[in-house]
Parts: sequence; C-alpha cells; structure tokens
Amino acid sequence: MKKVTVAICCFKQKKWLYRCLRSLASQTLSKEKFEVVIVNDEPGERLDDICENMKDELDIRLINNQKNLGLPSSLNKILSVARGRYFVRVDSDDYVSKHFLQTMSLFLDMNRKYQAIACDYNKVNEVGVLVENCSSKKEPIACAVMFTYESLCDINFYDENYRMREGHDLIDRFLKKFSLFHLPMPMYRYRIHGSNRTSNTQEVEKYDKMLQEKK
Repeated sequence: MKKVTVAICCFKQKKWLYRCLRSLASQTLSKEKFEVVIVNDEPGERLDDICENMKDELDIRLINNQKNLGLPSSLNKILSVARGRYFVRVDSDDYVSKHFLQTMSLFLDMNRKYQAIACDYNKVNEVGVLVENCSSKKEPIACAVMFTYESLCDINFYDENYRMREGHDLIDRFLKKFSLFHLPMPMYRYRIHGSNRTSNTQEVEKYDKMLQEKK
C-alpha cells in the first residue's frame, strides 16, 4: 500500500502537465510512498509520451478514457484503483511545493481526529508569476485538500451529477460527518489562464445553484 494517491485529470491541458509532474517528482516525500494516477479525458490527445518521460521519477499510471466522461467520473475512476491511504487531487495545469505531500500526509498521520487537511494556495499566471496569495478557508478550491481514503469511501466519492463544482459538493458532504484542518501554508500553485474551467461563468452559476438547493 502507498501512503498517498495523487489524482490528476487532464482535459485539453497537456501543455501544462509536464510542469505539474515535475513538481511531484521533486517531493520531499519518498517516491516509493506515493503514486500518481492520471486520467486522460480527451480521447483525441495522447499523454503516453509525457508519462513515459517521467516513469523513472514517479510511480505513474495512465488511464485513457474511451470517451469524454467529465471530471467527477474521471476522479471516481482514480479512486476505484487508488492504492494510497490518503487521496489528493492536483489539477493538470497546476503544480505544488516540494513539501506538499510530506507536510500534508504527516499532519494526518499525527492527528487522527482530522480526516482531511487543506493548505493555502498561490494564484500564478501562465508563466508561474505570483498573482495573489489565497486562503483556502476563505476561498476554498477543489484541489490542495488531502483526504483519508476511508472517509471518501464513506461518502461514496464524487457525485457525478456535478460536471462542475464537484469538489465543493464533496467537501459539503464530507463536513457533515468528518473534520478538516486548515493549514495556513501556501503549498499549492493555482494557475490562472484563459481556459480555466471556472471562466465559464454560466456553468459555474448553474452548479452553484444546485449546491444551494441541496443545502
């Protein structure tokens, strides 16, 4: 068993993926202790070349969807094959501090009353220049949260009805039963660019409304 499963879903973001994987290859947590599982959700694009280049530096597995399934379904695919005690999602266009996995997993090891930990994050532009420091407590995002695998099993993983805001729905359901710790250390880099999913404001509003109606 691994300590951590890192989930990456890639859809039309291949140009950012190598940077994401390089940040994971530089982790202070030993590479034997974590795995990286990638789902390619764009059948017309191949990621095999990037994964092949990184196979000596990471325990990496690639799942190619035969058709576009959307983010929550792809994440659930990863959860169904995950070998880690902990689960964390890193988006393919983002990257992380070298201390990200070690710090987050160590906290959960030492604090069993918490079943998840969320760190703060920095927004960066397309070339990685700092735009803004953000608190995950005040402005939560779906990534930069490490969960115990058992807690996600208990709430039945991601709700596939949420093609967006799937992470917000997951956290809402998680907090009804479990505890999350906020770590005020910006160890996640959230890249801002023209093709961010959240730039589709109409879709965001649609799923925000679904979240409100559910409460």
